[in-house]
Amino acid sequence: MIIQELMTKDPESCLATESCAVAGEIMRRRQCGFVPVVDREQRVVGVVTDRDLLLYLVRLNQPAGALTVEGCMTSPVVAVGSQADLEEAAQLMEQAAVHRLAVVDRERLVGVLSLKDIALAARRQWGSSGPHQVERQMAEIVEAIAAAR
Repeated sequence: MIIQELMTKDPESCLATESCAVAGEIMRRRQCGFVPVVDREQRVVGVVTDRDLLLYLVRLNQPAGALTVEGCMTSPVVAVGSQADLEEAAQLMEQAAVHRLAVVDRERLVGVLSLKDIALAARRQWGSSGPHQVERQMAEIVEAIAAAR
């Protein structure tokens, strides 16, 4: 399976110069904990998670509207191409110890791939080998990512 078939398409993103309040509002509205940070040409320059945001705001004790995403985003970004396969993406997640990847096409943001997306794909791809096999393979992926941290 290629990533383009699995990813969440057209994710909402923000600019590094936007406020943390903007990133937080995207997370609230989209019910997610991950926002890609892009430049004006939609090239991914960072990512911000709900944890990054919270720890940054608590550390500086400032309102979210007074601080920019640039201060708490993670950069450089671990990204995967939209035409990569599932195994390559899982290996990238394991190596980088991340739960989500920005998906790019010609350096532009086109999607996000999460562990949830992989779990759903695993169920479809390995489902014929029985539910225990799917659970075992997903557990191995998640354990490898967690161990890398």
